[in-house]
Amino acid sequence: MPTYLSPGIYTRETDFSFYVKQISTSSAAMVGVAEKGPINKPVLVTSWEQFINRFGSYINESYLAYAARAFFDNGGSVLYVTRIAHLTDSTDRDTLTALKSSIVLQNREATPADALRIEAVNEGVWGDRLSISIEDGSLDPANHFNLVVRHKGDVVEVFKDLSMDETLPNHVELAINDRSDFILVQDLAAAMGTPSDRPALGVFTLSGGDNGLTDLADADFIGDPSQHTGLYGFDEIDALNLLMVPGVTTVPVINAGIAYAEGRKDLLFIADTPMHLEPLEAVDFRKGQGMYSHAAFNSSYAALYYPWLEISDPVNSRKKLVPPCGAVAGCIARSDQKTNVWNAPAGIDRGRIFNTLSLAYKTSRGERDVLYPEGVNVIAVFPDTGINIWGQKTLQSQPSAVDRINVRRLMMFMEEAISESSRFVVFEPNHPQTWRALGRLINPFLQDIKDKGGLYDFAFQCDEETNTPAVIDRNEMVARVFVKPTKTAEFIELNFILTSTGADFKEII
Repeated sequence: MPTYLSPGIYTRETDFSFYVKQISTSSAAMVGVAEKGPINKPVLVTSWEQFINRFGSYINESYLAYAARAFFDNGGSVLYVTRIAHLTDSTDRDTLTALKSSIVLQNREATPADALRIEAVNEGVWGDRLSISIEDGSLDPANHFNLVVRHKGDVVEVFKDLSMDETLPNHVELAINDRSDFILVQDLAAAMGTPSDRPALGVFTLSGGDNGLTDLADADFIGDPSQHTGLYGFDEIDALNLLMVPGVTTVPVINAGIAYAEGRKDLLFIADTPMHLEPLEAVDFRKGQGMYSHAAFNSSYAALYYPWLEISDPVNSRKKLVPPCGAVAGCIARSDQKTNVWNAPAGIDRGRIFNTLSLAYKTSRGERDVLYPEGVNVIAVFPDTGINIWGQKTLQSQPSAVDRINVRRLMMFMEEAISESSRFVVFEPNHPQTWRALGRLINPFLQDIKDKGGLYDFAFQCDEETNTPAVIDRNEMVARVFVKPTKTAEFIELNFILTSTGADFKEII
């Protein structure tokens, strides 16, 4: 209690209104090859239109764009994308083999010299489809010039009345760099200390772009934690819940995705089976048997889906098989929007997949009976409900509550929300008042989940039993949160009982 030096009224305020804040539950992340966009740098896109603007459209070398489209088509709205290319040394991001398209423009002097270097804003052969038109300016034709950017022949940007005088606000570098979505410019004359005339009039096409896909390997998708490349590019993004590497079904990449999810403990890795597999082959892939020799995939932080989806390719309207992970992530996001994170993202409503023609393989009831016990989530076709996700198991081999996706995601949600909101007790006195304060934070949060059907029951303990003198002397405070997560009704048994005409139902039921 503070010391008061003179009579009067002194007010104090005690805040018991702490509450557990809401957190993201369906933000997704994808790693893959794209037509354009920054490499090994996560970018947030919230619509298919934004994805196209930042990363380009569909390409033959990758399923990334197809998976992103499926994500948005099925209800997803928050997607972080990392574009990758080959690094000759995975521990050095400066060894990137992808190249930017570029061109050097000459000036208009009698003896031409280099005036401007123009390059695509990021690497890839997409930049070879950029062209630059240099025209005289309108305000001061003798000193200014216009620069028109075209992509695939279409005008995409126009920069008017530019100057080569670096002291002016309309200097070409100031006017274009960080403002253009397509190009970067460098005033070569200014860089050499020899101010030059404007670039020559004409139309000029960029060249020399390279996607950096030669010798592309699993290591490029996996990345390096010291360089924040590949999967590790998402290290600085906390609000992630789902992770995918669309269409990449190699064992090292899947194991790396599982390990990354296990390390973070706040996201689910969604894996695809290889494209053309029979049901028993999908089981062998999950368990590392038959023609596969790897260790069985085993983690409650990952899930495996089968088979691939058949769509009408937007590029040529032909049928094409695409990995299911993007559509699955979209369904999970849609499920969270319609219900809660502890509801299973499967079934004829929350698990319905849109914009899909058919499947690479249509499973029978007997085949699903083989696949599901082995942790392979089947996507099935039904005559009256269309294409549906018909399973929600994680890849955990040992039976437990977290061998189901809804329980694993519920636990991740509770653990992250409570841990982030409990920081206020750090450095507080380790005594019953602080213990009760933590209880006032956690109990209402868990009660709300229980009221909404996520828990059968719960209990919170933070007292002398959990905080013994030895624990307190180590400057630790220990609390226990006991939960009974709600289970899903996956196996419905309907018993039809015939009785005699005169039977009394009250005696039978």
